[in-house]
Amino acid sequence: MIVKKLSLFFSLIKNTALSWVDNDPFGKSAIISYYALFSLPSLLMIVAYIAGQFFGVDAMRGKIVDKIGGLIGEGVAQAIEGMIANASVNSSSTFTVVIGVAMLLFGATGVFVRLKMAMNDIWEVESKKTALVQTVIDRLTSFGMVLVLGFLFLISLILSIVLNAVSEYLEGFAPTVATVAADLFSFLLAFTVITGLFAALFRLLPDIHIRWKTTFLGASLTTILFLIGEYLLGYYFTKSDPTSVYGGASSVVLILLWVYYTCIIMFFGAEFTYQYANYIEEQVSPNEKGLRKQDKYKKILDTKP
Repeated sequence: MIVKKLSLFFSLIKNTALSWVDNDPFGKSAIISYYALFSLPSLLMIVAYIAGQFFGVDAMRGKIVDKIGGLIGEGVAQAIEGMIANASVNSSSTFTVVIGVAMLLFGATGVFVRLKMAMNDIWEVESKKTALVQTVIDRLTSFGMVLVLGFLFLISLILSIVLNAVSEYLEGFAPTVATVAADLFSFLLAFTVITGLFAALFRLLPDIHIRWKTTFLGASLTTILFLIGEYLLGYYFTKSDPTSVYGGASSVVLILLWVYYTCIIMFFGAEFTYQYANYIEEQVSPNEKGLRKQDKYKKILDTKP
């Protein structure tokens, strides 16, 4: 039984890898990295603002910067902190505030719009609305993903606070057990939150109907690969200086590299979800905003004289 399941798993991985390469994940990751560079300040500022309604915006901003520093270095974290601060809207003019907020929302949602297009390519669907209407819908959907990101970050922070309180209490009785338990629960917390985020991306961004249960399996695999990649990238960045030749632009290059590798992993997880859905013969169909590419092509042929 175990051998059969392993054989099935490796077969899915093989098909996933072939389909993943065919969909050009490297080119799409490079494009999204470029968009992320401009979206990141607005995105992080809005996420910090949402979560900061409970613990303070400055505190949330510090938590986000600390997390980024642990991933890709303190220099990059400081650069991002400055970018977030510069992205803030501070003005007594109502008109200026409205325009500033609109620009922040537009910038923060740009990367999700590109991700949506890439996810649609994986599921072989595309939008059927007019360009203007679809642009508005895509921006609203993307803003919803920003809200989800802020909500997940808030939950993660609350659970971290509870975990620290319990750990400090247990240290008085069994310090070793408290340390091991804290490390274990920290890993499980990170795994759960990241899996939830990937599942939301796989479920909400493409123009398809798919069950949450199906997306969670692909999201779990993506999280495992992401955490492994996070450790390897963090080790690589701390032991070497791959961007030293770029001088003052090294922080920007590190951000691009980190987003690039993250997107590559995420696209592999999305392809795995696609292959798994096909294996279990789930009826994945376009939603009210989508249309299968072959259906659209057939529709165009049918209208020809």
